[in-house]
Amino acid sequence: MTRISIVRAARLALGVATLAAAVPAAAEKLVFDHRLSPALEAAFAGDEATHVAYDARNPAYVTDLIAVRGTTKDWTEALVIIARKPAAPVSSADAWVDELKAEALRKCSATFTEIARDAGSVTFERRSTGCAAGYPPVAIYRAIGSGKSLFLLAAMARDGLSEESLRQWRAVLASARIE
Repeated sequence: MTRISIVRAARLALGVATLAAAVPAAAEKLVFDHRLSPALEAAFAGDEATHVAYDARNPAYVTDLIAVRGTTKDWTEALVIIARKPAAPVSSADAWVDELKAEALRKCSATFTEIARDAGSVTFERRSTGCAAGYPPVAIYRAIGSGKSLFLLAAMARDGLSEESLRQWRAVLASARIE
């Protein structure tokens, strides 16, 4: 092998190793039934450029924002999906819930109600008061962890959620699972 071939082979191997390390949860994905919320289903069926914002600048913390009411730049109701690589201090769904609660309390007064819990996930509702304009007073979260991956679904609205919307979001979040 010539020196140039060895250098190219080394670069290729380094590139493949870097790519493999940069893809969190490549073997796992989060799936959920978006049809349980007609508003979410409509957002997915609409113009992707105005309803979906994807941010993978940090491969260890990838986010999607789906604007259910409004656009990604000016939403009233949205679903946020986060894929996160487990690492200290957040290496489980429970730890992520603790982080989310602490972050919410730094912004304003909040109460938290646990909706469901199983071995790998926690679903809870946050209701906040006295917050800065634009911070959603109501949000429902489901943190799901597998040891290899962490995912979060967060449904939120800046103008509150009706009982029907809350019911639909709870059903969407309950349908989520890691495959």
